Amino acid sequence: MTETTAVPDIFTLENWTPWIGKEFSVPHPNVAADFKLRLTQAYDPSKGASHPKFRKPLTLLFRGPSDPILVEGFYEIEADGMGVVGMHITPTLTPDREENGMAYHVAFN
Repeated sequence: MTETTAVPDIFTLENWTPWIGKEFSVPHPNVAADFKLRLTQAYDPSKGASHPKFRKPLTLLFRGPSDPILVEGFYEIEADGMGVVGMHITPTLTPDREENGMAYHVAFN
C-alpha cells in the first residue's frame, strides 16, 4: 500500500489575506504580458456559517484595467513570492470601471 501526502489547501482566507493590494500577472497566450490583476478583497461569504466537515468557502475580488477585459475562464495567475495558482476568473458588472478598472470574481466553495 502506498502512502499519500495530503496537498495543503491554499484556498483559505488566511493564505490570501496577506496578498490584498498585490498585483498578479496572468501568463496566458491570449493575455497581454503587461496585464495585471490587483487583489482587492478576500473573504468568507458564509460569514463563518459553513459546515465544519467541509472547507470554508472563499471569495476573491480583483481589479484589472478597464480595457481589455479578461474573458471568463480558467487562468493561472502569479505574483512574486507566491508562484503559479490556477483559478476560474469571472468578470463582474463594474459601474465604476472607467475610474477604478474592471472587477473580477473568483469563488471557491
